[in-house]
Amino acid sequence: MNLLELLEYLDDELSKSAAVPLTGKRLVDAEKCLDIVSELRVNLPDDVKDAEVIVRDRDAILAEAHQQADQIIAEAQQQFEQMVSQHAITQEAQRRANAIVSEAMDIADEERESCTQYLNDVLGGVEDHLDRVLNDISNNRMEVLRTAQQNQPQQQKKAPAPQGKKQITR
Repeated sequence: MNLLELLEYLDDELSKSAAVPLTGKRLVDAEKCLDIVSELRVNLPDDVKDAEVIVRDRDAILAEAHQQADQIIAEAQQQFEQMVSQHAITQEAQRRANAIVSEAMDIADEERESCTQYLNDVLGGVEDHLDRVLNDISNNRMEVLRTAQQNQPQQQKKAPAPQGKKQITR
């Protein structure tokens, strides 16, 4: 029999029992009722038995559950603090990296300006030197022409006049 049938059978036995006058009590067949109760215990599902154990041990179960919850919270807090710490480290590293890049860019700008100034100075010196060399060449050419004219007997032909300095486009 299943539980409901056993409970129905127990109810029938109690209902059929004779009433004791003026007491509100009944006379039951104790042996029959104890057999039904015994049969009920055997047929009780494991879940009901487990529930009984849980009720009996509920304080220990609650304490263990609170302990596990506290442990989970502590682990979560630790992970949170670790993540915040890593974030702070990342921010500091980013700040330092930005400072290094900024400093490198400043140094590069200074070097670029220094190189530009150096090249300008060197090229200016080369230009001045070339101007002197061209001037010397022009003077030497004119001297050669003058010397050639002086060494020629006065001929009817006249030597061409010096043309002067040629302009160099830059």
